[in-house]
Amino acid sequence: MKNKIFRKKIFIPLFKTYLLEFKLRWKRILIIIIIFLIFSISLILFYPYHFDVGEFLQDELGYFKIFITFISSFFFSDIICDEYNKKTGYIVFPKISKFTLIAGKYFSNLSVTIMLIVFYYLILNISAVLVYDTVIIEILLSFGIAILYTITLSIIILFLSAILPNANLISIFFILISFIGFPMMEQVLTVINQEIEPIFSLNYIGNLIVYTIPGGLINNRRWTWVYYAGDTLPPVKMWLTPTIGIGILIPIIYIVIFMFLALVLIERKEF
Repeated sequence: MKNKIFRKKIFIPLFKTYLLEFKLRWKRILIIIIIFLIFSISLILFYPYHFDVGEFLQDELGYFKIFITFISSFFFSDIICDEYNKKTGYIVFPKISKFTLIAGKYFSNLSVTIMLIVFYYLILNISAVLVYDTVIIEILLSFGIAILYTITLSIIILFLSAILPNANLISIFFILISFIGFPMMEQVLTVINQEIEPIFSLNYIGNLIVYTIPGGLINNRRWTWVYYAGDTLPPVKMWLTPTIGIGILIPIIYIVIFMFLALVLIERKEF
């Protein structure tokens, strides 16, 4: 009896919402796939000949870290605020709880995003084989970190979607935080104490996607010195990447905190 109630009231509505959201996103999916294909073709045709395979993969994953930020805001920014703006709470049929509705939309968009990440990494591996006739096994670790990083960003955007009224506003706010806010906080921390690692920064955590690939770090050192022109100022220590353990722990902490906050806001919010 309980299984029938669960299936009727939760699983079926959740699955239908999942499929509906997937169908509504097909244009966005197509746009991203086209962008990835154009980018992958350019990788093969115009790759830097002086790069070795590690440098090649690090270079392209550096761009992909930026892509993840835009893709996440592209797919997750309207999940909650869109329902609020459309006042779907006034719709009588089909009956569905707001948690089931949001969960169905979230998991659908997460599936799409992960699918696109898988697609990009496949393209990257194929490019490495075609250009260098080799693969690097560490790219699997980079892939796992990219998935965790994406889930973290998606949960934060879901939280923002519960407090901000417009998807465009959410995307702009989130992109500003990602590309300006966190880097500025890292710089402030550097001024205060260069020895303190900026593990709070998602921008810094995201660097692990790149630096799991071997090459580019001298003696496996996770930081470098930045020298100013003319040597008029002393060099500044710049942290490049966290350890794998920190790169996993900090995103999980972000996920737990912002998931809890999002659930509280959804519970209080009337669509």
